[in-house]
Amino acid sequence: MTNRKKDILISGLALFAIFFGAGNLIFPPYLGVITGDGWLATMVGFLLADPVIPILTVIVTAAAGGRAVDIGKRVGDKFAKILTLLAIICIGPAFAIPRTAATTYEVGFQSFFPNLPIWVVTIVFFAITFALSFKESNVVNIIGKYITPALLVFLFIVIIKAIISPIGKPVDVPVEGGYFVKGFYEGYQTLDAFASPLFTGIVVADLMRKGYGKQSPKDRLSFIISVGIVASIFLSLVYGGLTYLGASGSSLFTADDSRVEILVSLVYMTLGNFGKFALSVCVTLACLTTAIGLTSSAGNFIEELTHGKVKYIYTVIVVTIISFLLSSLGVDAIINLAVPVLTIGYPIIIALVFYMIFDKKVPYNMAYILMVIGVTIVAVIETFGEQLGLGALVEIIKSLPLAQFGFTWFIPSLVCFVIGWILGKLGLGKKVN
Repeated sequence: MTNRKKDILISGLALFAIFFGAGNLIFPPYLGVITGDGWLATMVGFLLADPVIPILTVIVTAAAGGRAVDIGKRVGDKFAKILTLLAIICIGPAFAIPRTAATTYEVGFQSFFPNLPIWVVTIVFFAITFALSFKESNVVNIIGKYITPALLVFLFIVIIKAIISPIGKPVDVPVEGGYFVKGFYEGYQTLDAFASPLFTGIVVADLMRKGYGKQSPKDRLSFIISVGIVASIFLSLVYGGLTYLGASGSSLFTADDSRVEILVSLVYMTLGNFGKFALSVCVTLACLTTAIGLTSSAGNFIEELTHGKVKYIYTVIVVTIISFLLSSLGVDAIINLAVPVLTIGYPIIIALVFYMIFDKKVPYNMAYILMVIGVTIVAVIETFGEQLGLGALVEIIKSLPLAQFGFTWFIPSLVCFVIGWILGKLGLGKKVN
């Protein structure tokens, strides 16, 4: 294997592991349970939300410049920084990192040590996270060379056993809105599209350290695309296997059962006590890799945003402490807190990724500005419309073309984008040369 192929594989495995955290492990089995024999269509929707959109985001961000803020630069520098800062908060100390520690406790340790306080596990968890995030240059190699292979071995043991000796047959479970849409929206919960621009920074920085920075932009982008493909393949295989695992137990559980309880029970039914041990290892490794990646990303971004005034290590310390304090809320509580933020923020990220594909073809920033305004309005109405007495407007939005696939924002965004393009052509707004 050439050095380039080896570096692509290591970076791809690292990107897989950084993406594959708490939500990525607990959501697919739950989806399989609540969709039964519709698990395949559900899985396709989930795979679109993760890994297709997050990996595409990595590639688009790299093509736009390689920094987290580049994904929103056509709307404006301030907007790009605010959006990225909000993403840092959501995928960092507010939701995602505390969830990794809470999941490690609930799935990895609670069944073995039911009387063990959560803070004992989380303080050790964050001590390890801090130690492995302390030096930025170690992150990709540590995760890609050592942690990910161990994680994948345990995951594939569980998945292969579930396929060879399934718990049962998937049953018919009706789903309001359709299986695909259910899978797509559940994929929001992984938070990966939010994290993707930030994870791009880790990959690009590692790429530069390994000497690929001297290559042409086209060659560097080719390297990142290859890394993304490697990560996508492994993510898709694991998601598919875990969704099927859940579907095979769809006659035994319901949507009222907690995601953690479903995962633990399914793995125990599949592999017995060894399964509980394997799951404990899987969860700990998966959550550690994500916590390390997110903590490192936050450190990178804040140091860049402040032009070095706030050092990488200071952000790592603050993020670690806040995440530790919030992790005591538990998995389901953290998930519920994140939902409104995700249903508004995700469409904005997805729309930016889609329209940034045409970055070189559309010289008018006004098109991007109005597009984001349109998407934001639709997302806010869809999320809070019922509470605000706008039920009729919510129904209109949900009746738009592609809304049945979870893309309620697409037609409004397209209309706003075209209007912005016309206004830009008429001389309103800044034009990119």
